[in-house]
Amino acid sequence: MPRFTISQHTGSKDGDHYDLMLEHGDSLKTWRLANTAFQVFQVGRQIKDHRKSYLDYEGEVSGDRGRVKIWDTGSYGVDAWKEDRIQVALVGRSLKIRLVMTLGPKHPEDTDPRWNIGDATQELRKAAAALLRGASLDDAPNAELGNLREALAHEERKILSLVDQYTRGASIDWSHTDLDSDVRKRIDSERARWQHPWLAAAKGYAEKLGELTELLKQSHPAPK
Repeated sequence: MPRFTISQHTGSKDGDHYDLMLEHGDSLKTWRLANTAFQVFQVGRQIKDHRKSYLDYEGEVSGDRGRVKIWDTGSYGVDAWKEDRIQVALVGRSLKIRLVMTLGPKHPEDTDPRWNIGDATQELRKAAAALLRGASLDDAPNAELGNLREALAHEERKILSLVDQYTRGASIDWSHTDLDSDVRKRIDSERARWQHPWLAAAKGYAEKLGELTELLKQSHPAPK
């Protein structure tokens, strides 16, 4: 897999900053960042490509341009790489995240392209947190529906596990992301013969899980 490095650059004439470098072909595509708090989107300037040696370099920068120190380094996978939109999964020593970078409008005074950079999975994280916070389902009212409750619990664990893996930059098996259709059918079948409040709650809960799976799929762009 290609590598990435985020270096902390101090003593630069442009002020202290971070450089995000992605191995791409024979060089490192490089973006200058104000910080590494990717939960808040920031504007990063794409500067000239760096040599691959900067993946591991720490020390003085020639020309009295300050010092660099590696903040994090590791490998990355590409979700999408287009001229105006890049999404990558970074798995470093400490940083594990999916970043999305979208090219901003060009300003007449700009010499370097500006990109909007941040966590690609923010909305997904919020939806998962909301599900855990407010979409709980009580125990089944009787033993007959206990298996249905357990099936829903299994789907919840599966989907939340996939969301967790994806937000931390891991690859996942997309064939497992859909909510089990048999669970939905079972709920509808039970509701047709027994209008119990718990079944209405189970249906709403399944719908919330379904919404989360759709958001998970939408956050993964087509690679082309």
